[in-house]
Amino acid sequence: MSYDLLTERWIPAILTDGSAVRLSIRDAFTRASEVRRISADLPTQSFAVLRLLLAIHHDAVGFHRSADVAASLRDGLDQSTIAAYLDRYADRFDLFHPERPFMQVVGLRTAKDEASPLEKLISDVPNGAPFLTTRGGEALRVIPAHEAALWVVHAQAFDAAGIRSGAVGDPEVKAGKGYPIGPAWAGQIGGVVLHGQTLAHTLVYNVVPTPENPLDRPVWTNDVPQTAVRQMEPDPQGPVQVLVWQSRRIRLVGDRDGVTGVVLAQGDRMTPQNRQSLEHMTAWRYSEPQSKKHKIPVYMPRKHDPSRAAWRGMPGLVSDAPSRTADGHEESIRPATVASLAGHSEQFTELDTEVVVELVGIEYGPQEATVNDMVHDSLDLRLRMLGEDAAEVQLMLYDVVRSADQAVWALGRMAANIASAAGDFDGVDGARDRARETAWAELDHPARSWLGTLDADTDTIEARRDWHRRVAAVIETLAARMAVSCSPAAVTGRMTKFGYMTAAKAESYLRAALRKELVLAYPQDPNKEADNEQ
Repeated sequence: MSYDLLTERWIPAILTDGSAVRLSIRDAFTRASEVRRISADLPTQSFAVLRLLLAIHHDAVGFHRSADVAASLRDGLDQSTIAAYLDRYADRFDLFHPERPFMQVVGLRTAKDEASPLEKLISDVPNGAPFLTTRGGEALRVIPAHEAALWVVHAQAFDAAGIRSGAVGDPEVKAGKGYPIGPAWAGQIGGVVLHGQTLAHTLVYNVVPTPENPLDRPVWTNDVPQTAVRQMEPDPQGPVQVLVWQSRRIRLVGDRDGVTGVVLAQGDRMTPQNRQSLEHMTAWRYSEPQSKKHKIPVYMPRKHDPSRAAWRGMPGLVSDAPSRTADGHEESIRPATVASLAGHSEQFTELDTEVVVELVGIEYGPQEATVNDMVHDSLDLRLRMLGEDAAEVQLMLYDVVRSADQAVWALGRMAANIASAAGDFDGVDGARDRARETAWAELDHPARSWLGTLDADTDTIEARRDWHRRVAAVIETLAARMAVSCSPAAVTGRMTKFGYMTAAKAESYLRAALRKELVLAYPQDPNKEADNEQ
């Protein structure tokens, strides 16, 4: 029984009027100007589906020159070309096709002809309880076809590492097992999406021109269907292929009336080193250990830290790092999507005034075989902030984030010093960490608000002054709260390995650090400051 992803409604989305709908692939393009964004239950599902749509868009239109992107920014989606493309490959998007089911391998089986329960497709945490779903019990025994389609696309993008079923015909299988090859490709990066006001904008903002290469095609265009045989030595042909890289071999057990199990085996291996020319939706960082190991300069995807808010990493997303390593290499490289869009800054006045920068990723557990946490955050920025004419403001972002880091570090040191002054030497680390965690939480709203005020022509001196004052206000408030609530023992103080410490001295150290790091928040003339205090 067929389930045609081109016409069946399986993609969750939010329309511009706020209503929730499900769309087919054809709908996603023809109604793109009505759609706010893809909105699945999980941000990783939405990310994987968007990459699928981007692969279709890129392969259909053929973005090989900067002028091709400029034309789409100006004219919008080329609906007739996309429709003709989908017509050409209409039989390649059937979830249960008898010969080439979408993103699956027909007849995929194990030596014992066993299928795994749906937990294998939906993912789990170390204790085996479902993590990426609220389902349980009966609800995990069968899922509808539209949800199964989402999980197939998600598994190809984010499936954890670990042992998988050994597929018959796979020469790499040993003792009936498919041994780990690492997480699926999108799980190895820190995903970055540039969202416009509608999906139509988003599908253009995240396109990067690629070299013309007849082999750089999505999996559904292959004349020969995939088999259990896989690539152990990565051989990606280009960015379009990588958008829907087949990290696993999958076969759903079921039909359009419901799916009850899955055969999930290892697929094509992908390594993260120096893939910046192939993967455009992540930032990159220079890795000294990897460079020493491989004896060439190596860049790795900059994965997202679940404990670090998006705004703290914003400098590396909107521009390349201004500093270089000791051997002359760039410390970080912004996503190619940002660099591509920045190259069309002359068109920004004709486009949306704002862009939402969304971060998506997964933090895996030991051996990357389980899911520990999901990373999802976003920031609203003015579109012109990505352009070349915003270079001075982009450079400022590195400085302001560094100053916030130093201010928070100083508050943590104050908390540690107060703990030492009270004689709580075992609690020093905990006090420091709690203070810093609180500070980052309190800075989150002021930071996002401040970023929203920036534009390409922002006065960077006044913007820095505003930032320094906002950070100082937060840190001083927390410091005052800490000083008032400290114990009498901390007020009296005691001898520590760094000398005699009291709560007052701890606070004075903090204030000295703030005056050094947040210079523009304080009067420069001490006499003027004294006059103000009288």
